[in-house]
Amino acid sequence: MTTFHLTAIDRDELAGIRSTRRDVAGHRAEPFVDDEGGNQLRCCLRRSAPGEHLLLVGHAPLAADRPWREVGPVFVHEQACAGYTEPDRVPSWFDDEPRVVRAYDHTGAMRYASNRVVRAGEGVARALEEVFADPKVQEAHVRNLVAQCFIARAVRVVAWSATEGRRTLGT
Repeated sequence: MTTFHLTAIDRDELAGIRSTRRDVAGHRAEPFVDDEGGNQLRCCLRRSAPGEHLLLVGHAPLAADRPWREVGPVFVHEQACAGYTEPDRVPSWFDDEPRVVRAYDHTGAMRYASNRVVRAGEGVARALEEVFADPKVQEAHVRNLVAQCFIARAVRVVAWSATEGRRTLGT
């Protein structure tokens, strides 16, 4: 059993951005046609295809109102998409390049000792399992190593019944 669920950017947040054309920091969303493809989409956790209509927006993956909360640029579909529907699976493209996994506790403070650098091909899923081995970690952010751009959020999953499933904490 995985100890985490992987999540993309919240659909309600994206609906607001698409509607107002303003991101979480109030900046104008920048629409463009992706001529080459390959951009990392934070709305559905896949790479873009050539010709897709995208938005460049600012996103703050940490909900806590603390200095740890950063706003950074991410790509999303210009129109609503299906989102990410496989929270128990880490997309294989996460392992194509080096990544950073940043760990946070229930207050939104970074857990430095649990942070990880993951080399290309080493396994982001395994690194996330290691990060969540620290019982104080409630969420972790997967980021690109070089640019430090946010890719996805992982939240701790706690079993509450062997027959009824599980619930997610920290969302």
